[in-house]
Amino acid sequence: MRIIIVDDDYYTCQTLSRFLEAKGFSAQVHNTIAEAVPTLLAEDFDLMLLDYHLPGVDGSDALPIIHEVAPELPVIMMMNKTTRENREMALRAGAFCILQNPVNHRALLRAIRSTRPAPREKVSK
Repeated sequence: MRIIIVDDDYYTCQTLSRFLEAKGFSAQVHNTIAEAVPTLLAEDFDLMLLDYHLPGVDGSDALPIIHEVAPELPVIMMMNKTTRENREMALRAGAFCILQNPVNHRALLRAIRSTRPAPREKVSK
C-alpha cells in the first residue's frame, strides 16, 4: 500500500513514515499541498495522511484540490486541536476520517484498514 503524507512538521513526517514503512507500507512525504499535487498527478497512491493545519491552507480547503487531482484517494485528516466545527468541516469536505495529532499508531492502523474494501466471501458451488 502506497501512502502519501502531507505535513509541515518534520518530526511528524519522520515518525509516521518510519512507522508505516516498518509495517510494510510505502510512505512518501511532502510538506505542502503545492509539493504533493505534482506527485499525485504523476503517481498512484492508496491513501493520504493530511495535516489539517498547513501553511497557507487548512485541510478543509486542501481537500477539494486533492479530490480534483485524485478523486478516489481516501484522506485521513490529522488535527492537533480538534473542535467539533473543524471535524465537521473536514468530513463535509471529504475527509475519510479524523485522527488526533500526535497520531496514535494503533488508531492509525485501524483507520488504514478501514479504508480498504472488505474482502469478498467465496461462494461455494
